[in-house]
Amino acid sequence: MSLDAAGEVVADVKVKIANLKKVFNPKSVVVVGASSEPAKVGYQVLNNIVKNGFKGKIYPVNKKSTEILGVPCFPSVTACPTDIDFAVIAVPAPMVEGVLKECAAKNVKGAVIITSGFSEIGKKKEEQALKDLADKHDIALLGPNTFGFVYTPSNLNASFGPQNVTAGKIAFISQSGALGISLMGWTMMEKIGLASVVSLGNKADIGEKELIEYFNDDPNVSVILIYMEGIKDGRQFMTTKIKKPVVILKSGTSTRGAQAAASHTGSLSGSDKIYTAAFNQLGMLRGRTFTQAFASACALSMPEPKGDDTLIITNGGGIGVSATDECDNAGLKLFEDHVWLEEKFRPTMPEFGSTKNPIDVTGGGGREGYQKAVRVALAEDRIHSVIVLYCETAVLDPVEVARAVVDEYNAVKRNKPLVVTMVGGERSRQAIQILNENQIPAMTEVREAVAGLKSLYQWKEICARPKEKVKTPEAPAKALEVIERVRKEGRTFLLEHESREVFEACGVPMPKWGFATSADEAVKIAEKTQMYPVAMKITSVDIIHKSDVGGVILNIKNADEMRAKFDQMMETVKKNAPNAKLLGVNLCQMVDGLQCIVGMNKDPQFGPAVMFGLGGIFVEVLKDVSFRIVPFGEGEAKRLIGEIKAKKLLDGYRGQGAHKESIIKTLLAVQKIAEHVKEVDINPLITNKDGSFAVDARIII
Repeated sequence: MSLDAAGEVVADVKVKIANLKKVFNPKSVVVVGASSEPAKVGYQVLNNIVKNGFKGKIYPVNKKSTEILGVPCFPSVTACPTDIDFAVIAVPAPMVEGVLKECAAKNVKGAVIITSGFSEIGKKKEEQALKDLADKHDIALLGPNTFGFVYTPSNLNASFGPQNVTAGKIAFISQSGALGISLMGWTMMEKIGLASVVSLGNKADIGEKELIEYFNDDPNVSVILIYMEGIKDGRQFMTTKIKKPVVILKSGTSTRGAQAAASHTGSLSGSDKIYTAAFNQLGMLRGRTFTQAFASACALSMPEPKGDDTLIITNGGGIGVSATDECDNAGLKLFEDHVWLEEKFRPTMPEFGSTKNPIDVTGGGGREGYQKAVRVALAEDRIHSVIVLYCETAVLDPVEVARAVVDEYNAVKRNKPLVVTMVGGERSRQAIQILNENQIPAMTEVREAVAGLKSLYQWKEICARPKEKVKTPEAPAKALEVIERVRKEGRTFLLEHESREVFEACGVPMPKWGFATSADEAVKIAEKTQMYPVAMKITSVDIIHKSDVGGVILNIKNADEMRAKFDQMMETVKKNAPNAKLLGVNLCQMVDGLQCIVGMNKDPQFGPAVMFGLGGIFVEVLKDVSFRIVPFGEGEAKRLIGEIKAKKLLDGYRGQGAHKESIIKTLLAVQKIAEHVKEVDINPLITNKDGSFAVDARIII
């Protein structure tokens, strides 16, 4: 238990994470609400614990029974003969708080509340009371509104899900109970091994962050897979420490999907691009479908590839071409030394087979052809990863192919990543199960196998990133002075020249610019700074869309034109906006180059987020933008500008080009005012070989 400055109890997250050991590796378990009626959850949970072979002590609590399933019952938690490590609570909602108090008195340090009827139906105060109790007594609390969890290394199935979960190295965490139970059944059918299945429920206490950091140090877990609908506290989530691969399957990516997720779980779902930014920034991988997410999780249990060259082995040309396409789309490099491939693989196939990559052993290659080809691929150091494909035929049993792959892979002690796709009927399904049972990722679709292999390369890149210790930079005094002055005037937005003052103080690269209240002053500024050609824009707190009232004139080339255009603008704007108070004009040097956009706004979950993409009209039409959560450093800024689909333009495609160093400088600079403004918009940020320039500037406070 910890206290804040006001003496209030606050959660000690490190203690909670440490106490999760009492959840997953308890020596004693109490099931409160145990029942002798098979239709009730209390019976199903107790039955799973007993039948799954848990070796610790089990204490069912039921006032009306003396024993259930052959296990002696007790009337209350406090009546149990010893201290309890872990509690399963499956009683009606009004009774849960009282039971949790009993658990605290019995020194329970881990609990899961199966019961529903809390924040998901609007009873937030009742749920908060459970959270407060858990914090006061350092109880690591899962739920409420959860189906429980499974942890195969301790033979503990404290859930009302299916029994006999296949053991493995993946920890699967699900925010949806029904989906979690369904996928438990699916993994059992596919023989995909799991170390744990955890149902998060309402996440009153323990959430994704705590479980990730616990499993970071669990030797029985090599990969963490999370089905997520939303995050309650995005800024806390951004502090998650990642040591092992984490694959996120995030739903609510559409507007309607996000609304459904929020109503289902009581948590908010922000912009999907912001979630993508958070995952990328933390070094988490993202799955797009259930099967692809599990394919990635399975592949991430494989050895790390030592290089980029991938080899495909197949018995059919069509599926080989499909795999080639998928590899190209995924950015996986196929091995291309055709002379070497002919020498090494010709002996593995009939004379009409193909030694180009994909290696086609043909339908006549048989088990022996596959076995020889896989043996060569695994033995040769020039090949760094292997994709094995099989199309079911009448002449070759896929089970034989699967066993051949298993034998060869075990013989070399799993020295490189290998994934398999088998397309066919029931026999192919059996072959896939054999492969998965032997921890060789096997799928029914080529796309999934390639996505799984790509995940390994992505994780390798993530692990190679230099570690950056980043703090939000402080806002310069000059910037704060301008913002405070505008705030005192009662305005919620800065005029363009005020925004430029703030940006300049923060270090945003600017073109030559100035603010003038008369034609003579405009000429003086332009002459002094050698600004021509100049763009001139009206300045008024009453005018939002300047061009609509004739308040924008471009490409002014000299002093005479400046005077004439100044007077012309003032007359035109007064005519079109007679009630507007005109303060002067903004002057900005005309700049040529590629138009980009840098923006920043406040996300409800994650706080300030910086955006980058193509600017001008492109941002509205193409919406080719990416985000990062504040704060982030130079390395993350580089990755941000490399994520947009039009990144080739930044590299100089067809005469276009970008000054990436100054773009990065801009991305880092705008973070300095992240905590002091609501929104930032630099559109366009024009970039060319000489630099980047904030041509238009807008700040909302």
